[in-house]
Amino acid sequence: MAQYTINSRYASVIALDTHARTTTAKGIDLTTGEEKTRRFNDCPHPVEIASWIKENFADPHYAAYESGCTGFYLCRELMKQGIDCDVIAVSSIARSSDDKKRKSDRRDAKRLLKELLVSHTSPSRVWLPDEECEGVRDLLRCYQDAKDALKRSKQQTTALLLRHGFVFNEKTPSGKRRRTWGSAFMRWLDACDLGTEEANGTLVYYRQIVSENAERKARMFLRIEKLAQTERFRCYVDALRLLDGIDTYSAMVYIAEIGDFTRFKNGRSISMWTGTTPKSKASGEDQRANGTITKAGNASVRGALVEGCSSLDRRRYRPVRPKSDAQVSERVIGECNKCNRRLIERYRHLRYEQKKLANVAKIAVANEMIRWVLQIGTLVQEEQRLSTLKA
Repeated sequence: MAQYTINSRYASVIALDTHARTTTAKGIDLTTGEEKTRRFNDCPHPVEIASWIKENFADPHYAAYESGCTGFYLCRELMKQGIDCDVIAVSSIARSSDDKKRKSDRRDAKRLLKELLVSHTSPSRVWLPDEECEGVRDLLRCYQDAKDALKRSKQQTTALLLRHGFVFNEKTPSGKRRRTWGSAFMRWLDACDLGTEEANGTLVYYRQIVSENAERKARMFLRIEKLAQTERFRCYVDALRLLDGIDTYSAMVYIAEIGDFTRFKNGRSISMWTGTTPKSKASGEDQRANGTITKAGNASVRGALVEGCSSLDRRRYRPVRPKSDAQVSERVIGECNKCNRRLIERYRHLRYEQKKLANVAKIAVANEMIRWVLQIGTLVQEEQRLSTLKA
């Protein structure tokens, strides 16, 4: 997130409090000092809001609204109408105890307008992705929803079986328990008889849901893999997949959620955006700098990081070997080798030498891993920019 302060080139500033069916606008004409407020009902179209702004305030205009479930649609549409617009991070707007007790759309719009006008404040604006990038985000989140639905339906099926006394406990010749939902489990499941027509019908229904969710997940993954091979994303995916713990899906998550790798000024800024930095408390003599992580950033990236770092305990460092058709430079390969060696060594140092808990070591490594992702993504982006200039 970048810092923002109202520029003198705007003649009017408008704060918007947006909801699904209503939008409350409060603006000020900086040339006359006149303020106006209006509430738009019944799902107003952005053109209607833009027309009111142009009729009542001097040009050039600047509008802003808080980040939330309404996304970036209104922002893009207002910009098409010639009105500069930003989405302001809701976490960067101060709220008094009075605001929490007496909350209304007008008060929210008034508070946002005040924050935008005070010169010494610096509300953060959310980076605006292009429509293709936002579409990829939607696809990736849909895939995660499909994974969650599949997991939930499998749990519901095994819970039904457990209630009727059926527990899968087959083992291999070596004594290791066979995994559920494999071929052996499916053969065992075919032989299960829960005793009543209603219970068996419920089992059939749950199995159908599992099959449908598995098919939906597979279709979504094929779309992601196909998208990863397109010109825009392939060079980034080829580079990030060289890192231990990153596959095609997690690479696409990093690319789509970060968008522009150059928008972060340093490694700590992306760690804060991810929510993997520890909380701090410094008040009086109490100067504790460590605590649980903030979890205040991008949940999709944080989840992919933690999942990727879960395998570091079982890994051994090996120099990366990109595929023959991979679009990666020697410099990127060198950075990936440094990253893999560093993260594996650090995890083992934290886990086995300092005796940290597994989750503590995992989060510490994830906090560093996202910085390596930023560095490698920035290298690839710079290489792409230079190749475009040469062409």
